[in-house]
Amino acid sequence: MVEEIAGLASRIGRRLKKRGWSISVAESCTGGLICSTFTDISGSSAWFKQGWVVYTNESKISEVDVSPTAFDADGEGAVSHKVALQMAHGARHHAGTEVSLSITGIAGPTGGTESKEVGLVYVAVTTHDGRYIVRRNDFGSNDRIENKRSFVQFALRMVLEILDHADDIERRRKRAEERKLEDEDSESPGEDDWEGAEEWAPKGTSRAEPSSVDFSVETDWD
Repeated sequence: MVEEIAGLASRIGRRLKKRGWSISVAESCTGGLICSTFTDISGSSAWFKQGWVVYTNESKISEVDVSPTAFDADGEGAVSHKVALQMAHGARHHAGTEVSLSITGIAGPTGGTESKEVGLVYVAVTTHDGRYIVRRNDFGSNDRIENKRSFVQFALRMVLEILDHADDIERRRKRAEERKLEDEDSESPGEDDWEGAEEWAPKGTSRAEPSSVDFSVETDWD
């Protein structure tokens, strides 16, 4: 799994660098493992800008602008769709990156509840143009290190997914622009076809051949 995680991070780095984009990260349950994975790659400063380990509710509020009401008794709690998305938005806002990634979950072996068991994780990925993904996954009661690695692998795959979507949108936009230019070219008259052109002459030679049919006696018209 470690090699696969490193491979996913390398792919993300290449894709971001090609686009001229950068990424920021807000981590809770993984404790900086995603940032460490990114910075294991030489030259990652070209596309990895900043990360936060916001392990407590207070740090989530003060560092990445999670709403305090999320942690109220009737709120969603730290491990939730809402908090993951707010963490990602806050990270991207503060870092000024095109992409942000957040992760919050329960790595275990303690900390689980009846409604939120050990192995539960929420991951959010956002982009500067308004796209985002938020997903949950349940990895079960593996040991703590194994869960943290599974969480990271899950998160990196989501980053690649949103980059794939961005590439697809870009390809569609370019195809639409190309089709528009082709349509404009096909509809535009040539410079010799304009009425009132200074000089115009038909291309090639035109001549009329005499007909051998006397149409005046042809009466059987259909």
